[in-house]
Amino acid sequence: MDNPLLLLLRGIRTVGLGPTWNGVAHAIRTRWVEAKFADPERPLRGLALLAAFLRRLPVPPGAFPPPGPIVVTPGPLLSVRKEEDALHCQFAHASLTVQALAPDRIRVKWALTPSSQSLPLPLTGEGEGAPPEAAGEEIRATLRTEHLLCQVSADGRIIILDADGAVVAEEAAPVGWTGSSQPRSEAKWRSSRVLLRWRVPPDAHFYGLGERAAPLDLRGSVYVNWNTDPRTYDPGDDPLYLCVPFLLALHPDGRRAFGLLLENPTRSRLDLGQADPETVTIEVDDAMVEYSFFYAPTIAQLVERFTEETGRHPLFPRWALGYHQCRWSYYPEERVRRLALHFRETYRVPCDGIHLDIHYMDGYRVFTWDLRRFPDPAGLIAELHAQGFKIVTIIDPGVKADRNFPVFQDGLRKGMFCRYPDGRVFIGPVWPGNCAFPDFTDPRVREWWGDLHRDLLEAGVDGIWDDMNEPALFGEDDATIPGPVCHSLDGVGGDHRRAHNLYGLNMARATAEGLARLAPDRRPFVITRSGWTGVQRYAAHWTADNRSDWASLRQTLPMVLNLGLSGIAFTGSDIGGFEGFATGELFTRWLQMSVFFPFCRAHTYLASPDQEPWSWGEPYLSINREFIRLRYRMLLYLYTALWQCTRTGMPIVRPLLLAFQDDPTTHVLDDEFLCGDALLVAPVLEEGATRRRVYLPAGRWYDFWTDALFEGPAWVEAEAPLERIPVFVRAGAVVPTGPEMDYVGQRPTDPLTLHLYPPAEGQEMVSFLYEDDGETPAHQRGEYLLHRFALSAGSLEWTREGAYDPGPRRVEAVVHRGAGREPVRMEHLMPGRIPLAIESAEDAER
Repeated sequence: MDNPLLLLLRGIRTVGLGPTWNGVAHAIRTRWVEAKFADPERPLRGLALLAAFLRRLPVPPGAFPPPGPIVVTPGPLLSVRKEEDALHCQFAHASLTVQALAPDRIRVKWALTPSSQSLPLPLTGEGEGAPPEAAGEEIRATLRTEHLLCQVSADGRIIILDADGAVVAEEAAPVGWTGSSQPRSEAKWRSSRVLLRWRVPPDAHFYGLGERAAPLDLRGSVYVNWNTDPRTYDPGDDPLYLCVPFLLALHPDGRRAFGLLLENPTRSRLDLGQADPETVTIEVDDAMVEYSFFYAPTIAQLVERFTEETGRHPLFPRWALGYHQCRWSYYPEERVRRLALHFRETYRVPCDGIHLDIHYMDGYRVFTWDLRRFPDPAGLIAELHAQGFKIVTIIDPGVKADRNFPVFQDGLRKGMFCRYPDGRVFIGPVWPGNCAFPDFTDPRVREWWGDLHRDLLEAGVDGIWDDMNEPALFGEDDATIPGPVCHSLDGVGGDHRRAHNLYGLNMARATAEGLARLAPDRRPFVITRSGWTGVQRYAAHWTADNRSDWASLRQTLPMVLNLGLSGIAFTGSDIGGFEGFATGELFTRWLQMSVFFPFCRAHTYLASPDQEPWSWGEPYLSINREFIRLRYRMLLYLYTALWQCTRTGMPIVRPLLLAFQDDPTTHVLDDEFLCGDALLVAPVLEEGATRRRVYLPAGRWYDFWTDALFEGPAWVEAEAPLERIPVFVRAGAVVPTGPEMDYVGQRPTDPLTLHLYPPAEGQEMVSFLYEDDGETPAHQRGEYLLHRFALSAGSLEWTREGAYDPGPRRVEAVVHRGAGREPVRMEHLMPGRIPLAIESAEDAER
């Protein structure tokens, strides 16, 4: 735990004396409440409560100590009941259900058996009449699918094999429950922990788990699933804002992979080979555990199946792919106008999104405007819309506990806020002061909250930025809603220990569903800081409060890669870093990487100078401007990659292993990435560097800048002067580009330019271009246009389908032919088979 005096000083410096004092009071109140309601069925009172409170004083509420000794295991197998797609095993102390959900997915659920059901039961079904085996490892029950065989041993260990009989995963020991060996009430059993231990090869690789300040390969460390606001973070800090309990494992032979999705929303911890390189230990803060096991030969197939089950991003409005500018905060409105003027006229830098942080609100009250700073919000936004800007406003979950504040009054009257077990409304400190918190796990609350966005939308706001929704409160590190606070959990009921990780997910859901109801002809755009499994169905994400240093720049890429493997593909980072002030070189290198990310936004801290593309003068302004212009020319390509993501779950920013899993070098490579199907991007991550080594996997690659040809697999030394970073194009790709724009939709895509990178003789690659109106849900009714390009060494086969009409335009192609040979332009192209046997511009014209 940090030094309390340092925490106080940091709080006073950041938010002031009053909010810091509220945070201290919340820390004390949290310990009191958690002591009183440790067992909600028997709350403590009097001296017993005081003693329990004093014992808790030195322990931070976010503490998650190591597990105690295992005191319960399943015990002997007593009975087996088999159904067509399920297996029910009763052990002396626990019950097991294994269910086949699909040919490649099995769900496993363990639950402790109440003592009244722990007596020996007769064996039924498979093995009827046979006594329990003394040899615990003997297989006693099996469940088979088309692709998997799940075996259960006599002592409860689970072994999963593929259709060929090769072991995909196996438990190193039976499931166990940790804690005191003393008799427990049912309420105390609910606070037990479950321990799973899986045997893995010492050189297997692990990915996913959401947002982690870690390398791409997560092996060798311990990770906690508990959404947390760390204030700011450094490489190695854990947990962070958005955990996803989905672990992907790749066998060292590169030919087998599996995914394990924990379905418990409670806190959990995964030791990925730190204590024992041949064991993965999973600890779940619950008396039962439920998880899904996915199997596929490749990580790419696992991501597709995982997102098929848990949801994929919607097709966000096309302007979301533009450049966004933010700081904490732009105010008053004249400063926002000046910012817009700088983009459009002074510096001529393209931009779509201007984000308003908390200072646009009246005393930080949600869904309000500070009318001294923003006297005419609708008028200001109308001016900005006329210049092509979109406005995104921040919203926090805390509702100021002020009986004169209509949102608080209405929520109190309708019972929308989280409450203690004794029925009192929970109040905690955040930006407005003491606040109530909506219970987003209640469908009524989600609808109520979504409808509260009406005034913002009527003022012209285009997108919503959900923040502080871990939920984070003022006070000590990891401060949040106390564990005993009650939640609906969609009618099931439970406390904050079970609802915490679901809070941000359900806030994002409430926001997205509300925007869709209030503006049905527009696609919602929501950004969320926190979330859980499936949050991608509702929102985009960013990696939150990083630092303005080179270590944070290096850390950004593996974070974005693992988020993509966890289903959260529309993400990015605060360009230049949030806390601190970037140098011109650092900002430029960060921007050069981020123009190939889905979410491209600069943001900075309250006390920092502005971090805008022109803040460091030349040469940085010209370089930053040119890279942002490049992004706008590439919007057709990026939008197509987003469309692919909505269809397959394949992230826009991809580790190389997704396309080249048979190459062991890619399994740990996390300082370069694939952007969509065609581009390999190698950002510059070291201060002062003007060259860097780049790994090119098998195949032919074109240098994006020079057209030089390379054959992989190979390491190459690439030039990287300040004005560019290494980018390579996969041979066979068709990369669509459009005209330069200051903002999305400024002009039609005319001409449409197809950059053709022919493959070697005898090879062919298929590329796509997806188009629609970019704004409305009309694409869901078939109003889209999908182009398919099959490029070989000698020809381009172009077909298309869909009802969307982009209007009259010219279509031209640029055939790239390698370094030293001028690209050939072909004009007035139409769908069909187009020969590429050309040596000159004159041949192309004929």
